Amino acid sequence: MYFLPKYKRGVFNRYRRQMPWPEMLAKDLGVIAFYLKNILTGKRPNTLVCYPHFPSRGSTIYRITRAMGWQVSNKLSRVGKVAVFWEYGTHRKEWAKLENLKNVSVINLQSRDIGKDFVDAKMQEAMGYCSKIDPKTFIGIAVKKSITNAVHDGKEITCPIAKIDEGFIYQKLVDTSNIKGEVMDMRVVIMKNEIPHLYANFRKLELKFSNRPFRAELVMDINSMLSQKEQDDLIRFSKASGLDFGELDVLRDNEDGKIYVVDANNTPQGPPVHLPVEEKKIALKSYIDCFTRQFLNQD
Repeated sequence: MYFLPKYKRGVFNRYRRQMPWPEMLAKDLGVIAFYLKNILTGKRPNTLVCYPHFPSRGSTIYRITRAMGWQVSNKLSRVGKVAVFWEYGTHRKEWAKLENLKNVSVINLQSRDIGKDFVDAKMQEAMGYCSKIDPKTFIGIAVKKSITNAVHDGKEITCPIAKIDEGFIYQKLVDTSNIKGEVMDMRVVIMKNEIPHLYANFRKLELKFSNRPFRAELVMDINSMLSQKEQDDLIRFSKASGLDFGELDVLRDNEDGKIYVVDANNTPQGPPVHLPVEEKKIALKSYIDCFTRQFLNQD
């Protein structure tokens, strides 16, 4: 999704070329309406620049920013004291202009790779173990999946195998199944030095490699799901990965009891679609409170 060269200019932001002009006009009119509202109420509007890509309306950062009464932009000319490196893609390329900004704190500036091989390497560095296996020597059932993020093409294979396919990673099969015929993953929210909350996402066992949970639960009591050491390990992993703001897909293996980071997302969407409405409101407040503590209330 490296589409920065394909942008076209709006009045207030830069949009993808494929965006219909009525949608582009509506977004720019929304900015005008935002500023008029603030002028009429005597408020001085704040803008959070997310560069280079304009966040989708379903993205966590868009929801947080708008709920705080801020405007979102991807024009560097509108940058304030805080900006976000927001580039869709597994291997990022557009950080140079953000590095050159003076007196600006750039969230996720060092988060430049979320490939599954990179995730496993950083997990090994931070936690002392990871899920990667050598499929030529490993004996048993393993998982083969693309290194590229958000492909959801995982499949079980029987090892050992004779040939390793380029562009794929081979990992141990982490069993998260329960007696209801479900698998559960933890979607752990990371904001610098905090885990404000997490989500428990449930899928049918036969759809365990899909991105289609059929129900989700908000977990505000982190200690009920993760030990303090595990929380510290996940923060350490995030720092090693350059991830200041994002979400981790974490699995707990029924066999060894350990947690495994299987995905890192630096452009998260959320809260989850299947979360009850009231829990979405609680989650949004949790996001805002933690975002303010970790990124805005800095000396």
